[in-house]
Amino acid sequence: MSAPNPAALPEGAKVKLSVVKGLRAGKNYALKEGVTYVGRLGPHAIDVDLTEQENPGVPTTVNRFALVWVDKNGLGIADTGRRVTTVNGVRIPSGKRFPLKGDDTVQFGKTVLQVKVILKKRTAAQK
Repeated sequence: MSAPNPAALPEGAKVKLSVVKGLRAGKNYALKEGVTYVGRLGPHAIDVDLTEQENPGVPTTVNRFALVWVDKNGLGIADTGRRVTTVNGVRIPSGKRFPLKGDDTVQFGKTVLQVKVILKKRTAAQK
């Protein structure tokens, strides 16, 4: 399997993960510029908490599933080596950055999320 080439995001673009399958389908999680940790509540800090999507109230000792980065080089994901992360149904290697693009699907356990890239609207002065 070869990873697709990363593409830079358009200036001002925002990125979110939208739940396609989970206990709270339709919920959106905004991704910040830089690194965002995705997982469930546990011993390590996370930015996107999927606890409410699968087994709410069940504590976990291994809680960081993956990290997602948004930067000038584009969008990507890396599995932390703790869980099996898939992109578009294909398992990605642990510990290696894998490029993402809008409309890709990412799965952690039973939770499936879709990558959404929201483009900044241009004003009349920018056209």
